[in-house]
Amino acid sequence: MNIDQIVLNFFVNHRVEWLSFVMLVITYSGSYMIVSSVAFLSAVSFYIHKHTSRIFPFLIAIAGSTITTYLLKHILERARPAVEFMLYPETGFSLPSGHATGAMALYGFLFYIIWKHDKHYLKKPFMILLVALILLVGISRLYLGVHYFSDVLVGYAVGFVWILIAIKIHKHILRFFGSLGSHKFKS
Repeated sequence: MNIDQIVLNFFVNHRVEWLSFVMLVITYSGSYMIVSSVAFLSAVSFYIHKHTSRIFPFLIAIAGSTITTYLLKHILERARPAVEFMLYPETGFSLPSGHATGAMALYGFLFYIIWKHDKHYLKKPFMILLVALILLVGISRLYLGVHYFSDVLVGYAVGFVWILIAIKIHKHILRFFGSLGSHKFKS
């Protein structure tokens, strides 16, 4: 038996009703609707607080990871686990997990921004919350039986690559506008 099937069987065999509800709630924090809503609100917040240098790289991380996920799903065409493993029916291709990718790109870039820039007394709790969200979204997809372990890992990898690209873009923006002496683009 491969690792994907072992992990899937583990979660399916250890389901309990109250935890199933919790995992359904958690999985929605990685859904396209929540990711795009939080991304929009974060971009507005960056604008209001005059951290405009963050907006473009942040949106690149979200859009890039979404497009990459879509393309990989349709190139690889990996089927989801069998319906009898799923807690609720899910359609579409499996690899990579869009929820894991979106959670990594969104919450991972926010983690970077908080880690790098904010000097707030709630900095560490927010960072812990973001890491927990990323991990829990992936676990929820496994628990619900709608993805394989490798789907989640590849989703995390895709999201992480786009975070690295976004960070590089952010640093270039800061360097460029810093060399112009512009104070309009704060980190």
